[in-house]
Amino acid sequence: MTDGSMNVWQRKLQNILGWGAALGLMGILAYPAAKWLVVQWLSNDYYSHGLLVPLVSAYFAWRAQRQRRDESAPANAALALLIGGAALYLIGEALAASYLSALALIALLGGLIGFLGSREMLRRLAFPLIYLVLAVPFPFVDGLAVGMGALTAAWASALARLLGVPAVNEGAQVTLPTCSLVVGAPCSGVRSLVSLLALAAVWAYVVRGSRAARLALLIVAVPLAALTNLLRVTSLLWVADRWGVETALHYYHDFSGPVFFALGLAGLLAASWGLKCRDLRSDI
Repeated sequence: MTDGSMNVWQRKLQNILGWGAALGLMGILAYPAAKWLVVQWLSNDYYSHGLLVPLVSAYFAWRAQRQRRDESAPANAALALLIGGAALYLIGEALAASYLSALALIALLGGLIGFLGSREMLRRLAFPLIYLVLAVPFPFVDGLAVGMGALTAAWASALARLLGVPAVNEGAQVTLPTCSLVVGAPCSGVRSLVSLLALAAVWAYVVRGSRAARLALLIVAVPLAALTNLLRVTSLLWVADRWGVETALHYYHDFSGPVFFALGLAGLLAASWGLKCRDLRSDI
């Protein structure tokens, strides 16, 4: 075996050992945050899609690595990601803020990719890394759901009155002649907003178009989710007034969710067509 081949094997071995040690340390650090994430995904209705996000990220990372090009030098930003991620992790642990610890792990993973890999590798895996953020439950979401619930109740009551439904609104409560309904967290629109944003991010990544157009797809997902949820609650009030609260809550409520979410997806695809994001990329 020549000296050149020996050096190649030594570099490969050093690379394997470096990745193994780094990922082992990451695994130890990640366990508490990962456990918290899984519990949240299984119990938090807003983030029930969280189980799928790492799988989607892993798929796109695998696709990106299949498109490997000549590797460049380690990324200069990698050290900043490592230091920033470590600091954020310590802050999260000190404050018992698990969401900060989870975000820190994403930054640390990016730092490792840039430091042990290359600038090119970090660039290729930027989307899979950033996409992981959508799986992290943020504490402000519960407060957002309360505000959106009250706002949805007010607008749905106004629309229902245009349809001839005598709806009276006070906060998140809507009073009809035969019953009173509360637009709670499940009907606030936050769940559909988070889910539609997760799908919009994937679509904006895989479709061809300018950066501005693909960013617009993410932005338009917000009003689309709010609008379709508003229409759903309005139709729920109409059904409750016409056929009673039992029919509205025990039958219509359950199947209307997927129907109006599909309507939001259709609106997203229509927006994509209007923004000239019509073809799928072939480089991922």
